[in-house]
Amino acid sequence: MGTSRFPEAMARLEFYVQSVLDYTSRYNYSTSLYYAPTNLIGEYEKYPTYGDFPEAYCLRTYGKWWKNSESYQPNYRPQDYDLLGAEDYVTVQFEHALIPKDICVYEIYNPGAVVRIWAKLLYQTERPWALLWEGQPEKFPHNSRKFHPKIKQINYLTDTIRLEFNQTHLEYHYAVEAILLGGYVPTTGLQTSVMSMGLLNLLTEPVTSKNQCIDNVSITIEDLGTDFFSSLPNEVILHIFQYLDLKSLSRCARVNKRWNQISADALLYQNINLKPYWYLVNCDTLRYFLERCKTLKKLDLSWCGSDDVDGFGNLVVSLLEANFSTLTHLSLGNCKFVDTEVVVRLIFCSELVDLRLRNLSWRDMALWFSSSWHKINKLTALDLTSSDIDDNQLILLLKANPHLKILIIDLCEKLQKLDQVVQVLVDCNKQISTWSSWKTLSLTAEGVRRFANCPNIKELDLGWCLINKDPGNCLHFIAEGCPQLKRLILSEWRGLNDALIMPVIMSCKELTQLDLLGNKNITSDTFKKALLLLPKLRLLDISYCDSVQQEEVNAWRQQYPHITIQNYII
Repeated sequence: MGTSRFPEAMARLEFYVQSVLDYTSRYNYSTSLYYAPTNLIGEYEKYPTYGDFPEAYCLRTYGKWWKNSESYQPNYRPQDYDLLGAEDYVTVQFEHALIPKDICVYEIYNPGAVVRIWAKLLYQTERPWALLWEGQPEKFPHNSRKFHPKIKQINYLTDTIRLEFNQTHLEYHYAVEAILLGGYVPTTGLQTSVMSMGLLNLLTEPVTSKNQCIDNVSITIEDLGTDFFSSLPNEVILHIFQYLDLKSLSRCARVNKRWNQISADALLYQNINLKPYWYLVNCDTLRYFLERCKTLKKLDLSWCGSDDVDGFGNLVVSLLEANFSTLTHLSLGNCKFVDTEVVVRLIFCSELVDLRLRNLSWRDMALWFSSSWHKINKLTALDLTSSDIDDNQLILLLKANPHLKILIIDLCEKLQKLDQVVQVLVDCNKQISTWSSWKTLSLTAEGVRRFANCPNIKELDLGWCLINKDPGNCLHFIAEGCPQLKRLILSEWRGLNDALIMPVIMSCKELTQLDLLGNKNITSDTFKKALLLLPKLRLLDISYCDSVQQEEVNAWRQQYPHITIQNYII
């Protein structure tokens, strides 16, 4: 039996998602099925209907509005950027492993965000992820789409697929309802053995060296032609190397002995961003950087290390230990390797000013507060999105970091005393400029009122915080006490009305973004005043505000073409 026909001799099967393993973005509370990642499980029900259905999986962000926020994390190493701009991902598992031949993604709201499709290969430990498809993000008419790209044909078994998304080009939220995986399944013991041992790929797999960074390309000086660098001093070559991405540096290290020595200079490894290379990063990668990172300042390991949690975590510990006194920025979003040992080492990173711990369990963080938590006292930015931090732990952090400017506690559902947290913020964090507590529900009108004592506040994300509570006159205080306010999100404040929002419109002239989604008691007259009286306004979200008619919105869009007016309805 020839290898080219081997898969066709197997059984052809198709499966929908059985479970969701991981994700970076969600629109739902953990207790809610509306817009939840778990809605990807099973066959589609709404497709081919187009619309905003809570039964689908919805990503939280869209457009470039989030990148314009002061709280947005900059790239720690601009040379290492994602050409396709992937912002989020979701990893799903299917009932049985098969050789993938077809993948269908059922997009039912603002399609076109998928930029990559990966398969996790069974029985492969060194490089377990294979890229099946990639392409630029696309923009489509307002119709559902069955996205069925032509994927790379591989002869490996997989039961795990990962989609990467870039939704920055979309006008509104992106939603997908189901994912279908089709392919071939071994039907005999011989077929299973051949697949599990990788014999079908033995002659086509490249041989890679473990002594490398994040690249498997071999380069010799002969490949480069004339050696124009031979007459340059080391200092000049080092300066040129500073503009290279990590892959290029890794290649330069294998050109000759001189380049190898120059490319190992610690100056080149002060800022490291491994997020774009998550699929290549393993323990050997970290060992490579351990030899070079002697004065590390910024480190982004987001999305990395999920395939060898224990070994990877131990090496991260060593990397932190080697750079305690220099590390200032650390991002560990969606890092499964973060455990007690990693957390303990965080305590000693006393120079940290920017700490991002998105989508991490807080189960090991209690140890942080039981001993020397106060050693981290220079933070200016802290992102704890979707963590299990409680009120007392957060209060301790606020008190220990008087220079804090950015605090993100979105979807932190264990925070039950947010009014008290805000009071500590007012008393201890005088420089606070950004507060984001989206869908964190213990805040009351009294807590919102206290933000009036934060005169430097520029961004307030209070979306869904007062969904079933009386806002009272808290916005009157905000209007008087927050003259620099640029971004205000009040989604689903169902008690909000014209009289309560008007003080903000009359006083906060620096506003560029105003989100009033789902506030059904605000009339079109108030929206007109916002468009007229806010000279710097660039985004007004009035989706699901029943009082406004589409004809009015169309007229406003013509009158104010420089303002994006969102008006999505059911």
